[in-house]
Amino acid sequence: MKKILLLLLLIPIASCAQDGKIISKESLVLSDSIKIRLAKRVPHLDSIQFSRITYLSDGLKVTGYIAEPKKQGIYPCIISNRGGNRDFGEWTPLSIGFFMGKMASWGYVVVASQYRGNDGGEGLEQFGGDDVNDVLNLVPVLSQLPKADTTRIGIEGGSRGGMMTYLALRKSCTFKAAAVIAGVADSHLNILKRPEMEEHVYSELVPNYITDKENQLDQRSAVQWADEMCKSTPLLIMHGSADWRVSPEESLHLVNQLYKYKHPTRFILFEGADHGIREYREDKFHAIKNHFDRYVRDKSPLPNMEPHGR
Repeated sequence: MKKILLLLLLIPIASCAQDGKIISKESLVLSDSIKIRLAKRVPHLDSIQFSRITYLSDGLKVTGYIAEPKKQGIYPCIISNRGGNRDFGEWTPLSIGFFMGKMASWGYVVVASQYRGNDGGEGLEQFGGDDVNDVLNLVPVLSQLPKADTTRIGIEGGSRGGMMTYLALRKSCTFKAAAVIAGVADSHLNILKRPEMEEHVYSELVPNYITDKENQLDQRSAVQWADEMCKSTPLLIMHGSADWRVSPEESLHLVNQLYKYKHPTRFILFEGADHGIREYREDKFHAIKNHFDRYVRDKSPLPNMEPHGR
């Protein structure tokens, strides 16, 4: 009987120890039509190797993707977090080639999760619940990639992916820098501005939403715990002032909190830009690249957030 109990106790530990393990990896070949569409937007696309993987997260088989330079070498890394929910906003060959391929072309190994329950993955996503582990378990995924320098990891995401990025920074100080584009930072304000989000997303995906609504919204609102995000991870936050999907007020409120706690933060509000900041797309990517090059690739020191100067 004692042996049986011991085995039962060891099962969760063994499962947890496997989190992040890559259990399958296959080449992802972009079609010629996608390459033609991206030819001007992603230079040197043919120099990037793309892969689809299945990895473990909380014992679940989760689908993910990798974009890395074909050239031999050791590269800094970026974890990229998709927006949307379920199949809306999911990674597709086009978005993988455009977003992940562009960042990989800067000289980074880029990994991303489709989140549990999507694209053939097991489990159910929780829109910022336990599925944040699907993001954090990409760190041990990187440790299995020969070209990845796991002492230099950045993290980025847009919209819901921004929320996932904030949640990751609440749980870990692994990341040398973070960038968020139009991130969900105040779920209370999010459903106030867009009631359909509560009806079709939060109430359908968030566990115990009806009976534990306020707490669940708080847990998905970085404005409520800005002081708990890792202060050694400098943040770049960008938002479009004409964004109707996620109000720029969410980022403005969060930035005020971050400055209050002297979190190293750079904020850019793009005038008249939409949710994807498409009107200033090159400026957006330029800012992200500079941020990661400075703090992830080059490991530059953090800025002095205390009042100083003449």
